[in-house]
Amino acid sequence: MPYDCVLKPGEVARIPLGFGLIIPDGFAGYVFPRSSMAAKGLVCELPPIDSGYRGEIHAIISNVSTSSQTIHKDTRVGQLVITPVVIADFVLDLGNERGTGAFGSTGE
Repeated sequence: MPYDCVLKPGEVARIPLGFGLIIPDGFAGYVFPRSSMAAKGLVCELPPIDSGYRGEIHAIISNVSTSSQTIHKDTRVGQLVITPVVIADFVLDLGNERGTGAFGSTGE
């Protein structure tokens, strides 16, 4: 974290982390919340960092607590996790093999 930041209840901040990285095709990165911050009500949102992105990595942090929270300069705000990603093949012809009953129709 390059600077101090105060988040009011319900506020969201996009915080630059000062580095970039190259994520290989077939993978995505996520900045997960640290437990010490989450316990105070500061949580990282989890939008994926895809393999095509080459800019600076940011943490998107929400204050879900009922009080203002200060994040001090040089605080470790999250944990970068790289995971494999499977891309589905989407089709327009759904065929007759699956039911059309929607939510809960295939059993509980």
